[in-house]
Formats: sequence, structure tokens, C-alpha cells
Amino acid sequence: MYFAMKSIGNENEEKIKSIAHESDRWKFLYDIAKAYGFEGIQIGSNIGTDLYVEEFKLDLNNIPDYFGDLKFTLHLGGHNGFTNEKDCEAFDKKLESAFKIAAKHNFHDISIHPPVDAEGFTPDKRKISEEYFDKTIMPWEKEALRSNISLSMESHDYGVYFLFDGLHEYERFIDKHPDLGVLIDISHNYYDNYSEDEIINILGDKNVKGLHISDALRNVDVRKGTHLAIGDGTVDFSKLLNHFKDVLNLYGALEIVTNNDGISSNLRALRNIVT
Repeated sequence: MYFAMKSIGNENEEKIKSIAHESDRWKFLYDIAKAYGFEGIQIGSNIGTDLYVEEFKLDLNNIPDYFGDLKFTLHLGGHNGFTNEKDCEAFDKKLESAFKIAAKHNFHDISIHPPVDAEGFTPDKRKISEEYFDKTIMPWEKEALRSNISLSMESHDYGVYFLFDGLHEYERFIDKHPDLGVLIDISHNYYDNYSEDEIINILGDKNVKGLHISDALRNVDVRKGTHLAIGDGTVDFSKLLNHFKDVLNLYGALEIVTNNDGISSNLRALRNIVT
């Protein structure tokens, strides 16, 4: 397992947005990843927004060659509820573009969210959405195998807005698609009342490609209970990380809301857990 930068720190976010030229923004991103000591970067959406593209104004076609000593993954985030062919076509276009970028810049994983419906899934909408998603994802699993770029799905399990109502429903779909990788969102799964042992028992023997790492607290508002700095919640990271630490090329992307010093101290804490 290696650790990847996803969140970059509050001060660094403000700084990169103030840099005028894209080439200088790329250089700033590279420099802070190296200064923190990350082995890789997960580019893409972060806590509800397409952070690197929309907020930092970075064109993923323009990644400089000097990033070659860092491992890259791409996180595409949410997708509409897959209730019609238009949703499927939009997903296909997004994945087609993602695989082109991944191949060009040697990304080793592309991750997605399960289908999401901002108005909430009804039983009928959930059934239709899974049928569309099931048939739409299959060609991209084959493309992942052909290109040697894994395609993973994040383990969001909040069934009101996400397709899967609980981790066992997520597991059921993953078992139908063994070539689809698993991206475990530790914070959200723990917040949704799955213990560390349950996460390991349900997903530990799957095709796990990555972890989204942040702490969590239960029985508070989701915005106050997820994406916390390590130690600000109650997750037993030693149990989880040491279970997965020997998985080849598995990434642990740090996904917390904190300042620059917090990113540094959290990365040190994670390294102390797995060494």
C-alpha cells in the first residue's frame, strides 16, 4: 500500500487558486506532494466538487512529464441515477475520456461512485437504475482489463441517495462484477454504522484497489461526522490499514478537511500505523 495526496490542505487550496498560469499550478501541486512525502496523487473530485479541474483549473491533458515519479489515480465522483439511455451515454463519454487521460499519463486506477439520485431512490427507481448501470459498466470492465488500468467503484452505501442500500447490497453487485475494483470509503462506511471488522469481513476478500482515508464520528450530522482528521474520530485505523497494507499497488488517498500542518501530521500518523 502507498499513500496518495487527495486533499492538499486549506492554505494550499487558497494558494493554488491564486496562481495565474496553469503550468505554475501544476508545478505547485507537484512540489507540495513531494514536500508532504506522498508517493502518489489522486486527481479528481473531492468532497462534492471536482476539485482539481473545476476549482484548481487544471486540464488533465496537460499533466507535465515530471509527475512521472508519482503514482496517479483518477476519481470521477458522482453520476446521475441511470434512469434512461441519456444517463448511460453521458457515463460512457465520461469513462471514454477518463481512460484516454489515464493511458496518456500512466494512471493505474479510475474510480467512480455508485449511481446517485439527489431526489432519493424509490424501489422502482433503484431497480431501473441498477439494470441500466449493470449493462453500462460491463464494457468498461473489459476495457480496464485490456488497458491494464483498473476500474473501481467507491463503497458508498447510503441507500437514500446512492444505488446500494447498505454494504451487503454493494457486495452483491461487486460479486456479479469480479473485475470491478473496490474503493473502500472508510469514513462513510464507519459513519453508516459498519464496524472495522464488518468492513473487513464484507469487503476484505474483494478486488480492493484503494482506500479513502479519513476519520469519522457516529450519531452526529454527516458533515460533522465524516472527512475528519485522524484522531478526531473513533475509527481504529490500525485494524483496517494493517489488514490491507500488503495489497500490491493499493492506494490510501487522504481525504480530510484540514490545514497544511494537518495533512503533514495525518500522513505521519498513518505511516506510524502501518510500519
